[in-house]
Amino acid sequence: MAQPRTKRSMLLDARFQLKWTGYLVGVVLVVMTGLGIVIGRTATRASSSAALAVAQAEKAFEQSQANSVLTRRSVQMAAGDSPAFAAYMDEELGKYDEQLGRDLEAVRARQVDIARDKTFVTTLIVVAGAVLLVLLLLMGIVITHRIVGPVHKMKRLLRRLSTGRLVVDERLRRGDELEDLFDTFLQATFSLRAMQRARIATLDETLARAEATGAAEEVLDGLRVLRAQLVLGTERRRLSTIPPEKL
Repeated sequence: MAQPRTKRSMLLDARFQLKWTGYLVGVVLVVMTGLGIVIGRTATRASSSAALAVAQAEKAFEQSQANSVLTRRSVQMAAGDSPAFAAYMDEELGKYDEQLGRDLEAVRARQVDIARDKTFVTTLIVVAGAVLLVLLLLMGIVITHRIVGPVHKMKRLLRRLSTGRLVVDERLRRGDELEDLFDTFLQATFSLRAMQRARIATLDETLARAEATGAAEEVLDGLRVLRAQLVLGTERRRLSTIPPEKL
């Protein structure tokens, strides 16, 4: 039964994995920083334009109110005996002031919306950037683990081969990289095992001739020990002294 992965098992080669994961995170961080600067400058310009529009609208509203006061006075003086005309002009001026007031409130509301959107975009960029960096860090470790895992396994199997044990029953996990390299490694072990078996066959013939010709028992014992050592490297067995490693 496969054991659950741990932080230690995921970082088989911490230096290699963290280095390339750091490169990946660094490149994305630079790109995100550049985009954040561009978006931030655009939002700042929009906020400044909104503030300028509000200032201009307020100035226009104040000027309109001053002009309305002067216009009302002029109408009252010119209307004389025509109160209906004075009332009509006063009503029209009132409508005009109300429209300017509504326009001013709309500009102010737009400024508030722009400021809120700027805050939202800034928060979104920071939060999304942090989440993305964490995901990239995890993905980088997992992806590099798919490369380091096979290398780690082949290093362990090569150490086993160096002791003369030529049987390899292990395979890569599904999704691991370097499958071609591992297949080449397995083919090399097959070739070595075939050569070992050929040597054993030659040794068997030599041992048979030595027994037939009455060779010394010491020579025969030496040949038998050599054969046992060669056969040992071609047999499938589990060594209790070396616990299986989980990649």
